[in-house]
Amino acid sequence: VPVVNVEVFTPGCGGPGIQPHLQSVPEVANKGWRDYGNRRGLQRLSALFSRLNIPATAVVNSEAAKVDYVAKALASSGWDLGAHGLNNSSGNAKMTRAEEEAHFKQCLDDLEGSLSTRPSTWLTPGFSVTERTASIAAMSGIKAFLDFVDDDVPFDIVDTETGARMLCLPYSMETNDFSLVQTKNMDARQYAQTLEDHVRQLASEPGEGKVVCLGMHTFVAGTPARTLALGESLERMQKLPGVQFASAAQVQALVRKMG
Repeated sequence: VPVVNVEVFTPGCGGPGIQPHLQSVPEVANKGWRDYGNRRGLQRLSALFSRLNIPATAVVNSEAAKVDYVAKALASSGWDLGAHGLNNSSGNAKMTRAEEEAHFKQCLDDLEGSLSTRPSTWLTPGFSVTERTASIAAMSGIKAFLDFVDDDVPFDIVDTETGARMLCLPYSMETNDFSLVQTKNMDARQYAQTLEDHVRQLASEPGEGKVVCLGMHTFVAGTPARTLALGESLERMQKLPGVQFASAAQVQALVRKMG
């Protein structure tokens, strides 16, 4: 399941950086690096997945979807559109229950207004969660939940108060471009090969159906060199026995159909 993170960051609150030592105010280099992802990286990834006929899910900050060229790129992508909070500068961790419920509602309402579809997939920005996040997500109509990273097999989460059910699709940290590129300092070829090796190994293992989320960011995977290497690896993955690409919504629907 390719999962493309489409993010914006509150001005003056910082964010990921390619040269984090740059701290001047206003800071234009790292901000521009992040902004490049939505201006060019998003369109590049969309074109790649379209060329390979690979479905994908975008998890979108609702504030990003208000940017005209972002909304247009997402509308033309054909991707499954999921929710990723308001922005990537403010997480849920310190919210009260009422604040978190309002956060979910505002995010989903805004995305529906911007993209003409109400998301049913959710990833919390920066994994900044509370003990109530999963419950509130289920009560908010979320059907596919990406906040947990601890398995290779999807599993159900059931809200004890309402009985609302969500499918958790494990969002591996080992196949996330931020982990591999920004933390482990892999080059483009190493990044793409690691994804391929991860998928190849799981495909060779017996047992239950496994799901691998390939988490990527428009400003990391969406750069020219990484998109080139990623595309070559995805083409090889498409030929692996037992490997099928799908969106989060497609996986959720299939699991429910199978009972």
